Amino acid sequence: MNKKAVSLILLSTLSGFTLSACGKNDSESSIEESVVEANNLADERSLQTSKAIAIEDKNVNEVGQTTIGSVGSTSPMQIAQAESFLNIYSTTCAKYLPNLDELRDKLKDLPQLTDVQAKQFLKGHSGSAWSVPDDHGTFVLTLIEEKNMCAVYANKANSQVVEKQFSNMFASAPSPLTSNERDNSKQTTISGERTTLSYEWAQQGAQRKMLFMLTTDSSADADVQALFTASMIQE
Repeated sequence: MNKKAVSLILLSTLSGFTLSACGKNDSESSIEESVVEANNLADERSLQTSKAIAIEDKNVNEVGQTTIGSVGSTSPMQIAQAESFLNIYSTTCAKYLPNLDELRDKLKDLPQLTDVQAKQFLKGHSGSAWSVPDDHGTFVLTLIEEKNMCAVYANKANSQVVEKQFSNMFASAPSPLTSNERDNSKQTTISGERTTLSYEWAQQGAQRKMLFMLTTDSSADADVQALFTASMIQE
């Protein structure tokens, strides 16, 4: 699945969320125009991101140096891992965020991780966890019962590539929703650097909001190098 397909999934989801948030007095044509406009913008951002990565690769090759964890040192496999990670997140957590019970129902008959296996991903909460088959990495999807939250874990993911793709997708939202950066912080650890990025999408004045969050760990020894979460929050 390419970036355009991911954009269409998200924007289809958001058009439904927008209709719900705005009420039935809003015309469907105005929503469709917003979706088309936002999709074009997402395509443009995707192209800009690809160009930026290509330029960084070229610069690194010219000086003959690479830095572990930098975009310039990424391999095709690392890029594929990041794209798979975003695709899984977009088609599960982001797509079904307004109604995670529907996602639970779709997954109920699929084999889940055992209680012992799921424990490290549920972090003490009640819920379910599934291993997501993919050719490019090891990924785990979780749904927390007592929270309106969905998460996707990646065993391996290049932090800078994932962060670029995440920001490219969520730093702005289709009208009439707006995007607000909630967090952009870094924490130095013994073995690397942990980064947290989050964006909040909502209609102006609305109390119900969508929160998209990414946490990455640059340490090569980390059991989980990247974590996506999506949740509905009430403020």
